[in-house]
Amino acid sequence: MLTATETNQLFTEHLGNVSEDTLNKLYEYYALIEEENQKYNLTGFYNEKLIKEGLIESILIFKKIDADILNLDSKSILDIGSGAGFPIVPYFIYSPNFDLTIYEPQQKRVNFLNLVIEKLKLKNIKVKKLRAEESSEFNTFDFISARAVSELKNLAEISHKLGKQNSTFCFLKSNNYEAEINNALWIKNRLNLTFETLKLGVFFSIENNLVYYKKTIKTPPDLPRKWAQIIKNNLK
Repeated sequence: MLTATETNQLFTEHLGNVSEDTLNKLYEYYALIEEENQKYNLTGFYNEKLIKEGLIESILIFKKIDADILNLDSKSILDIGSGAGFPIVPYFIYSPNFDLTIYEPQQKRVNFLNLVIEKLKLKNIKVKKLRAEESSEFNTFDFISARAVSELKNLAEISHKLGKQNSTFCFLKSNNYEAEINNALWIKNRLNLTFETLKLGVFFSIENNLVYYKKTIKTPPDLPRKWAQIIKNNLK
């Protein structure tokens, strides 16, 4: 496990000037992940890889979102299936200027995220043991994100009802994002979506791409379907 001095050097090298309070919170978050990883597989990242590809890369991704897609200040944000919290929690620690809701269906991860909130004394953040397609928080959020949760067509269907009119949806994808867009034709047409992309390139070792769009119509009453039907049905 890295020391606070070692992690602080990495943060300042890649993020520039960061306040001492933020550095302390980022280190405490890192230490909690390392501690929980000893008990169960919270994430496959450890040590410097955890700092770089977990925390720093998460912050860099959301800095690009904030600059190029939607200013996140004072917005109501939903992150679906956050797991250990990447990429939204590191950015929230770095820039806690919005209200954050996390849906995470696995109880161990919910417990971990609540531990992070408690230990770091984070405000304006709540974690719910919930699947997006089962949520009744209709027309609630300004911005909805997800990383490595499901294919684009599935994410678009399960989350559309949760966003306000003109809300922004933004999903982090790898190099197969074009295939996912092509495979999402049915839901694209049904929800009148216009997919846009932002290539972030490689921060450390992984190619990062964002697929994003706005909600322009009211969600049809028959959507989303049950999850079992969504994954079984190959509508394109």
